[in-house]
Amino acid sequence: MVDISRASGIDLRRLTAGTAILVVAEPYLYELTITYRIRSLVTVNSNDPALRGSPQGQVIQSRLNDSMRPCWIGRGLAMEIRFRNGNYVSPPVTSASVRGLRDDGTAWSYEVF
Repeated sequence: MVDISRASGIDLRRLTAGTAILVVAEPYLYELTITYRIRSLVTVNSNDPALRGSPQGQVIQSRLNDSMRPCWIGRGLAMEIRFRNGNYVSPPVTSASVRGLRDDGTAWSYEVF
């Protein structure tokens, strides 16, 4: 069994507003842009037809079976995102990258997994 409390990943509460996370969870792609980090609020752009119109949501947790980790995106874990009309659960995440801007306006990015 995987111990998700020790798994590497992305803690959304540590990212600044405007930071974008590109997440691959086959067969879908997600671009999550942080709007309010303390509550892990994001704008979601995705090729999943269920997520049309760039909805605002809150990443509640990532989970594997009965194990869960709040405000987190991790490899092999399904993201659970709360929207005003219900919750959405993604397929397991296979890869993720993060990109943003430094204070001086220069871009940065890195592959998480």
